[in-house]
Amino acid sequence: MHGAVIWYHPDLRCALIERIGGLTLGTLDKGRLDLFHSVWGDLASTGLKTLTNRSTGRDVVFTVEAVALSEDQANELLGLQQS
Repeated sequence: MHGAVIWYHPDLRCALIERIGGLTLGTLDKGRLDLFHSVWGDLASTGLKTLTNRSTGRDVVFTVEAVALSEDQANELLGLQQS
């Protein structure tokens, strides 16, 4: 499944990835992500995942925390993380 990083916090290593079916929220465990990077992999279920960062050509290890989030749900979660 293809996704695009639409929000990334480098200090928290948290990312919000837009994909078909909603938004995915997770934490970068290993590798590099940045705003507007394109990723490929299992973004539809929670847990530890290895994704391909198509923008860099390298794999990243990403823990998917929440899937199929609406924009309102994502905004609420991001507000909680930033406070």
